[in-house]
Amino acid sequence: MEAAGLTAKVYILGRRGKEEDGLLNIGRYYALDASLGSNVYVDALKPHVILICGKRGYGKSYTLGVFIEEIMKLDDKIRKNIAIIVVDTLGIFWTLSFPNSKQMNELSKWGMEPEGFSISILTSNKMVEEYNKRGMNAGKLTIKTSEIHPLEWMNLFGLSMESETGAIITRAVTEMDGDYSLDDIIDSIKNDDRMEEYKKIVAENFFLMAKSWNIFDKKGMEIKDIVVPGKVTILDVSSYPEELKSLIVAIIARKIFEERINERKKEEDAKMKGMKYSPSIPITWLAIDEAHIFLPHEENICKDVLIKQWMRQGRQPGVALIMATQRPSSIDEEVISHSDIIISHRLTAQEDIDALNRVRPTYMHGEMKEAIKKVGKERGVALIVDDVSESVHIIKIRPRMSWHAGEEPSAKND
Repeated sequence: MEAAGLTAKVYILGRRGKEEDGLLNIGRYYALDASLGSNVYVDALKPHVILICGKRGYGKSYTLGVFIEEIMKLDDKIRKNIAIIVVDTLGIFWTLSFPNSKQMNELSKWGMEPEGFSISILTSNKMVEEYNKRGMNAGKLTIKTSEIHPLEWMNLFGLSMESETGAIITRAVTEMDGDYSLDDIIDSIKNDDRMEEYKKIVAENFFLMAKSWNIFDKKGMEIKDIVVPGKVTILDVSSYPEELKSLIVAIIARKIFEERINERKKEEDAKMKGMKYSPSIPITWLAIDEAHIFLPHEENICKDVLIKQWMRQGRQPGVALIMATQRPSSIDEEVISHSDIIISHRLTAQEDIDALNRVRPTYMHGEMKEAIKKVGKERGVALIVDDVSESVHIIKIRPRMSWHAGEEPSAKND
């Protein structure tokens, strides 16, 4: 593994074809003496499931940012066929717009320069105001009320379908037709003459709470307003409660998957007729920070969409996932087993190492624990397991060109 960093060969992770375009330069080989070897690339032409993990402060979100930068640096002819949606749970990816002036020396060593990238931000009303004050391109995120299934309302409110409150809500929602608002649901509940008044009040209160989040709308955003060819859209969900974050991701991911299936049918039809077709919803990369929130061992509404659709079936419609977590032991084991590229920064918790070791591929010699030891303590160094080429590497992630806001704060404010 160490010797690979000393060779002149350039490795392309996740390569399935022979195309020479669409490569993401994520770093260089790292030898045991800390010297750097040749560049390491990831093939971006085909969909992937990529998992980035590591203990806090060793580069997970940073590496996620490198992938986003690299996709935005692709040639226009390729980038226009890709869209990136970033699920930002901590409100740290807005700094992609600004050059990384604090690491100018490090960038210079890599032959790179600081650079900011064009992004769009969708978030809550309050956060839109904050971003606008900074001169950022931010808009209000809205979800179409009629696209939320009764079971998703149950998950959001922590209710059972068999409960009386759940029964009232389910009946009110299923009786709706066409586009409707939260007020329409509340009116339907009020007019339900089969339930006692105080039980209806309980059900109404859940939707009054939902109104306070100011995200559900009769019209809502079209998926084409979120997924834009050649662009990065940041979904800053940091100001929403955990349950609502999961609902937002589940609904948007489901719509993207459905639209991509439709687009693939149109693409194939155009090919058979010898015509060119430019999809309105292109191949979509969904980048999720703090992925254990959405894909835990326990039940979560995101799992039906992200695991059963995106991970198991996503290659054909053209959807890709790149996820970051500091707790691989807290993420559903199927996520790890479906990942064709695993990038592990430093890990020290035995349960996290064990989680990766349980899905250790047969082509990997030795235990995962021994391989991770070779990563050492240097930030930005990572072990990569590439299931496509069935190979294992240690690399140093390249420095960010844009400003990284994910570092820990310090009481020393120089």
